[in-house]
Amino acid sequence: MNYEQKNYYISAKENGYYKVLNVVDHMLEEAKSNDRYPVWGEKLRNELKESAGNNLTPWYFNMIISTLLDYVPEEVKNKSNAKPL
Repeated sequence: MNYEQKNYYISAKENGYYKVLNVVDHMLEEAKSNDRYPVWGEKLRNELKESAGNNLTPWYFNMIISTLLDYVPEEVKNKSNAKPL
């Protein structure tokens, strides 16, 4: 089944788009300093810059969420009172 819908976007409201782009840039710099090179990170950054956050597919949102979760403190990730979705 091909994915057709492409009306997802990251708003520039409260600089949300720029914050996400900064986190992706930071993640790539950190990876390069540790002799790692995440190709998907370059792809994500390039797509974000080219699209200005518009018409993103769910893959991009999944990668953004995954990247942002790397910066959540462990004590927050491991809270016992987390509610299931």
